[in-house]
Amino acid sequence: MSPTIFRGLIGCSVLLIIAAGVVDWLIPSLISQTLTSALENEPVPSLLENYPFISLAVLLPWLIAVLASTVGLLFFKRWARSMALYSTLIGLTLYSFFGPTLSSALASALTDASSLAWGAVLALAYYSPLSDRFAIKKSANTAFERDAPKAARPSI
Repeated sequence: MSPTIFRGLIGCSVLLIIAAGVVDWLIPSLISQTLTSALENEPVPSLLENYPFISLAVLLPWLIAVLASTVGLLFFKRWARSMALYSTLIGLTLYSFFGPTLSSALASALTDASSLAWGAVLALAYYSPLSDRFAIKKSANTAFERDAPKAARPSI
């Protein structure tokens, strides 16, 4: 896989999740009024209602980590792979604290496609030839090469 295709997959994942977040807002008729009313009648999760600043204190660093790791993956930064993996796992854990959600079939399909693309990005970052681009690059003058003993020369 080429770096260009890898970066395209990252961009695809980002664009799909943005589209998923916007589609129900742009086309509200995709969700019935009955379902919308039912969601509005649901109680607000206690974490959001009782501790909004704690929620912000958790979500803001997580969002920054997601954005930083995405940009880092685009530039093949060594730290980006693990940050992307951990922020993904943290995000999956956070979902359980924020209560029910409602989305149209189209938004759900876009979200699923984004998740599949992101999973492919993580898999490629760890288990493809591209994973070498995330490794520590050693220059020609590393300490190991400087300190290595020279081959014995025959004496005359």
